[in-house]
Amino acid sequence: MIRFRTLCVAGSPSRGSHTRALVAHVGRLLERRGSETSLADLAELGLPPSHPDHYWSPEPHPVARAREFIDAVRASDALVLGTPVYHSGYSGLLKSAVDLLPRDAFEGRAVALVSHAGGPRGSATACEQLRQVVKALGGWAVPLQVSTVTADFTGDFLSGRRTLDEAGPVHARCEELADQLAGFTRAMRGVGAPEDRAEAAA
Repeated sequence: MIRFRTLCVAGSPSRGSHTRALVAHVGRLLERRGSETSLADLAELGLPPSHPDHYWSPEPHPVARAREFIDAVRASDALVLGTPVYHSGYSGLLKSAVDLLPRDAFEGRAVALVSHAGGPRGSATACEQLRQVVKALGGWAVPLQVSTVTADFTGDFLSGRRTLDEAGPVHARCEELADQLAGFTRAMRGVGAPEDRAEAAA
């Protein structure tokens, strides 16, 4: 099986969030499909705010944490973007992180979109907005998207230990989402990890 690298980005400002649990769940499913998966939790990374001076500059970002995030995106073959839903939109924290990226950061990459809302209203809208962002950065969002509500999770909510309920209806959609991302990534990239691509081009 050709392996590939997936970066899963949790765009909630809350530590131990439902969004993180959802993104991590999809990441584990991708590992079963041959992915080397890493998690970028924006609540923990402490990325600097985006600024037009950095966006247009050809020089590397002056903040090390921002450079590391950009490099992680560049090193990935696929991405999962997860967001909480605020006023029917995706989070400002995720917007700021995405704005750190160069305009071709998602080029040739398949991207899976997931969201979490306190209720059903607006949960799909946040993912639809992110589809436009993915397109602007040169990527391709897979057709399926997954939205969750609090009832889809189990665990100790006071401590933040949340997990998606595998007996619930959303788990099957996450399985299908992982299938789509793995399948489209292999089709689009042709080979797995970045070093494999370098060897194929040599």
